Amino acid sequence: MNNNIYDVIGIGIGPFNLGMAALSDQIPLKTLFFDQSPSFDWHRGLMIDGCTLQVPYIADLVTSVEPTNKFSYLNYLAASNRLFKFCIRETFYITRTDYNNYCKWVASQLPQLRFSHRIKSTEYTSKHNGIYEVTVHDLINKTTKFYHTRRLIVGTGTVPSVPDFTKELTKERVFHSSQYTYRKKYIKPGSTISVIGSGQSAAEIFHDLLRSMEEKHFKINWLTEAERFFPMESSKLTFEHTSPDYLSYFHSLAERKRHQIVNNQDALYKGINQDLIDTIYDELYHMELHSDSPLPIRILPNTRLEALTGDKFSGFEMDLFHKMLEKPYQLHSDYIILATGYKHQEPDFLHGINHLINRDCFGQLKADTTYNINKTGKNLYILNAELASHGILTSDLGMGPYRNAMILNDILGYEHFNLERKIAFQDFGIPKEFDLVPELLESQYSTTNG
Repeated sequence: MNNNIYDVIGIGIGPFNLGMAALSDQIPLKTLFFDQSPSFDWHRGLMIDGCTLQVPYIADLVTSVEPTNKFSYLNYLAASNRLFKFCIRETFYITRTDYNNYCKWVASQLPQLRFSHRIKSTEYTSKHNGIYEVTVHDLINKTTKFYHTRRLIVGTGTVPSVPDFTKELTKERVFHSSQYTYRKKYIKPGSTISVIGSGQSAAEIFHDLLRSMEEKHFKINWLTEAERFFPMESSKLTFEHTSPDYLSYFHSLAERKRHQIVNNQDALYKGINQDLIDTIYDELYHMELHSDSPLPIRILPNTRLEALTGDKFSGFEMDLFHKMLEKPYQLHSDYIILATGYKHQEPDFLHGINHLINRDCFGQLKADTTYNINKTGKNLYILNAELASHGILTSDLGMGPYRNAMILNDILGYEHFNLERKIAFQDFGIPKEFDLVPELLESQYSTTNG
């Protein structure tokens, strides 16, 4: 049986586990990765023309920890005969479409990937020094097989987060932003469309609809319960919050303090690209300049969507509440686009090993410094689900290779990847030379307070 035991089985093949497969491809590990999707296709419903990533191209699947890896973005450009054209463009940021094509290129070269396979369950046994049994259903051949592995890496990603009161409404007219490019072609000319949310996706959709107004005669509402449509912070010292230094500092904090910090860091990762905000404003300015009547556009901050009534035939009445004025009001809309973000949803297949999983005081997955959540050993890792323990870097594409390299180093038991540990000019905690020993600090506190 030992010959059939894998060193690693990865569940989910998004950018993070795809990067794990790419980094581990030249390492002597027997690996296998499963995903229920028919192929790699990242955020297909948000492939709006011209939209770019919010991280630079160097934040690909491998480069930040292994720049000579054959699966780098630059090697993809060279293989596609587009390297010189890319250099002439002189841009640091690439389109989502190009990033998706790059990931597809990587996926096409990794035979250890298994698409159209759904994980049904996982169990753990102490046989053979401890292994996981993974039950996998082949969606094409309609067969079920059992696979065995010493380690699991769970990277199933996030799911759309929508208000409960929208879940029973028609998906033709009320849908999440992740479905936008699929649904856009069915929006009828002359319709009133409401975009809910103030993040990057909401802004991209609003801008895309804005460009269609002259042809489609849309009326557009853009609502957010945030007090303003804020830009994502992009100063260099702010970027140091996406560093190994900050990661180490954040993980060292108490659980409740970490939760408190994450809840106040929206501007670091949930805001809108500043250039896009400026572009939207400039287009609104020029549209108004050439219009003889008020623009059929409402931009409404401090406004919370509380309920929807109606149907796809008559449209919907939106019950709204202005948070500052503390007053309710209503707006009519034919279509509602919920750019309300994503949330982690713990997969059902973890139920069989729930007794092994470490959790924090809020019941959320608690990962150690190597992203392991198994409280009995180092063999159950998570990707993009450790917000409570590792903060906003959890979903950052640029930190994906670093996290993968840390996990692989832990699996191998030695430093295969030579990782940078300190890159920031800032000290996020107290510098060691000024950090009083706990006993002295406690003594001073007791003296001061009698």
